[in-house]
Amino acid sequence: MAPIFWISGPPAAGKTTLCTALAQTFEKAMHVPVDDLRGWVCQGMADSVPWTDETERQFQIAEVAVCDLARRYATAGFTVLVDHCRNPQRLERVIQAELSDLSVSRVCLMPELEENLHRSHTRTNKQFGPHVLDDTILFTNKAYRDNVPSGWLVIDNSQMTVEETVQRVLDSNLQPL
Repeated sequence: MAPIFWISGPPAAGKTTLCTALAQTFEKAMHVPVDDLRGWVCQGMADSVPWTDETERQFQIAEVAVCDLARRYATAGFTVLVDHCRNPQRLERVIQAELSDLSVSRVCLMPELEENLHRSHTRTNKQFGPHVLDDTILFTNKAYRDNVPSGWLVIDNSQMTVEETVQRVLDSNLQPL
């Protein structure tokens, strides 16, 4: 059974970048951005701003579906890298409910707020304006700092290169919960 890495953190923390680079260190790997899975909804997708009961329901569906996908690929020998920005306490409940029998290493990227905002303002991989996520980043950056469950590797990657962050994850000897 291959490992599963669950990478979380605020928007623009570097989750996708880390997953892409980390995947290169394994012979077989799959990167699963939960936002991409949500994007498969053709009609009726609830936006995350403003957050509604329907948004919550659709996120929960996507999270359970990602767990099913991760299980299948990990069982087939692929290291799975899940990329998802969500309340860490919620993620822990999902992981425990859906993947408790598998090896899941949890990583939370936590850049300093100023760096987090800078990354959001300068990235080019999104189809929306650079300040759209400012309020979300202001909220989630603080919320993550206050609520990361024990057992998660928390990395302040503000001053780290991608390669250093990958090495930190690989060297951490994460003990799956």
